[in-house]
Amino acid sequence: MEEEAIFENPRFRKALADLNFAVVWVTPGWNLFFRFDRGAGKGFDDLMRALAAESGYEELSSVPVVPLGHSAAASFPWNFAAWAPERTLAVISVSGQWPYYVDSNTPDWGNRNVDGIPGLVSMGEYEAAEGRAAMGLEERVARPKTALSMLSTPGEGHFDPSDDKVEYLAFYLKKAAEYRLPPSDTKGPVKLKDIDPTHQGWLADRWHRDRGPDAPAAPVMSYRGNPNEAFWYFDEEHARVTEEYQARYRGKKPQLVGYVQNGEIVAQDPKAHAQVLLKFLPMEDGISFKLQGTFLDTVPEGRPEGWSGQPKGSSISHSSDASQITISRICGPVVQTGPDTWAIDFYRMGTNNAKRSNDIWLLARHPGDEEFRPTVQQSQLRFPLRNTEGADQTITFPKIGDQRTGSQPLKLQATSSSGEPVHYYVREGPAEIKGGTLSFTPIPAKARYPVKVTVVAWQWGRSIDPKLKTAAPVEQTFLIAK
Repeated sequence: MEEEAIFENPRFRKALADLNFAVVWVTPGWNLFFRFDRGAGKGFDDLMRALAAESGYEELSSVPVVPLGHSAAASFPWNFAAWAPERTLAVISVSGQWPYYVDSNTPDWGNRNVDGIPGLVSMGEYEAAEGRAAMGLEERVARPKTALSMLSTPGEGHFDPSDDKVEYLAFYLKKAAEYRLPPSDTKGPVKLKDIDPTHQGWLADRWHRDRGPDAPAAPVMSYRGNPNEAFWYFDEEHARVTEEYQARYRGKKPQLVGYVQNGEIVAQDPKAHAQVLLKFLPMEDGISFKLQGTFLDTVPEGRPEGWSGQPKGSSISHSSDASQITISRICGPVVQTGPDTWAIDFYRMGTNNAKRSNDIWLLARHPGDEEFRPTVQQSQLRFPLRNTEGADQTITFPKIGDQRTGSQPLKLQATSSSGEPVHYYVREGPAEIKGGTLSFTPIPAKARYPVKVTVVAWQWGRSIDPKLKTAAPVEQTFLIAK
C-alpha cells in the first residue's frame, strides 16, 4: 500500500538518485512477513539474481539492502534484518512494527538479533503514535544494542504517505548511508560499518502530543533526560530534525474530514479498516466517478473519537476554508482527471490481482491553519475486477516493431470491437504512456541490451447500461537495441 506511494514520490526518487540507490517493488505481493523459516531468504536471493541478470546490474545480487514495509508488512523489514544482518544497511518500518514483535505470522528468531542495525519506525498521530511508542521503548531498554529510532508524525495517519514524511525517510536513508557505507572507492564486497548505540549517536525524548520534550536531545553519553523514554538517532542533525517535525501543531484544535458522493456525506463504518467505504458510481464512460472532500460537523463512532478526544455524536468545529481539503491517491488503479473527477486506470499492478487490481485507496486531507491541526481520512473503493454482463468485446493491438535508442514516440493503435476507447499501461521497460502515445525514458547506463518493453492494452467495459463486458487485455512486447 504505502510502499508504492513512497517509492513513486519524486522527492524520494531524487534522494535515491543522489545516493545511487536502486528501488525494487515486487507485485503481486510476495512473502508479506519475510518468513525466512519458510524459504523467504532463498526466494529473495533467487529474485535478485534474476533481476541482476535481466537488468545488467550484477551487483544487485549482493549489495546492502534497506528493507521497507508498511502496516501488515511492517515486520517484513525486521525479519529480513534478522535473516541477513550483515547485508542490512538499515530498516524502515512504516506505520510500523517493533523489531522483536512475535505472532503467528512471524518466524521464530531463535538466537538472532538486530544489534547494531539502525532501524526507523514511523507512526502517525492518528494511529496511536503516543501510546505505541511505549512498546518500542521497552525493546530498546531490554536490548541496548538496538539502534532504534522513531518518528511520530503529528496530524498524520495510518495510510498517509505525506510529502513531509517521505522526505524524512529519504533523509534517514542518507544518514544510514553516511554512517554505515564504506568510502565509495573501496574495492571488493561491501562491509558495513558497525553502529554501537550505547556509545555513539544522540538520544531524544519520545513525542508528546501537546507539550515539548522532557529533556533536550543530547549525545548518548551526556543525555540528561530519562534514557528509557528516549529513542536513538544518528547525530545531532538527525535528532534536531526529528524534534522539529514532532513539534508541529501543539495546542491546536482537532478537526475531521470526510467524503461526499451524490451530494451526501459518506457514513463511516467503525468496523472497517478503511473507515470510509466508497461506492463505485460510474459516469457515462463507465470508468469515471465523482468525489469531493468535506468537513465533518459531528464525530463518528470509532477511531475519530480518539482523534478528536470527543465521544461519538459530539459536535466538532473546523477550519472555515474547505477549499484546502484535497483528495489524493494512496494506491490502486486510479487517476485524478479533474478537480472532483477520478477514473479507473490500470497500471503495473496488472488487471488480475484479486486483492489489489480492483482496490482503490484514497486520502482526504486538510492542512490545518492557525487554529486547527491537520486532519486526514482514508477511504477504500472496490469495483468489479471484470464486467461479466452485456455485449462481448475484443481488443486488436497491432504488433509494435523493435526500436533503437533515441527512437521517437509512437502513437499506439489498439482498437476494440465495441468502438470504445482502448487504454494502455507499460508493464515493464523504459517507457511511459500519455494520451495513447508511447514515449521512451532514459535507459540506465549499465542496462543489458536489448531492453524489453511490454505494453498492455485494456478496455474494462461498463457496469451501467448499456452494459459491456471486460475485454481480455492484449499485450505487445518489443525490444530496444543500441
